[in-house]
Amino acid sequence: MNDWLYGLYCFSGVLFFYLITSACLKRHDTRIDDEASLIPFADDPQVARRVERAIGKAVPATAPDAALKA
Repeated sequence: MNDWLYGLYCFSGVLFFYLITSACLKRHDTRIDDEASLIPFADDPQVARRVERAIGKAVPATAPDAALKA
């Protein structure tokens, strides 16, 4: 394979990856990132309240089933 043909082949692969990635990220919503970052605090209501006071956003806290049975 010629050097320029190999270079064109590699360049088209990188270009394809860039176009697909940018098309996928166009529909990305930052609200999903915010909700995902609060998941670690959702199972402890006390910690969830402290985080709510610290950041000013509501944390959907639910008590785990093990705590309800004890």
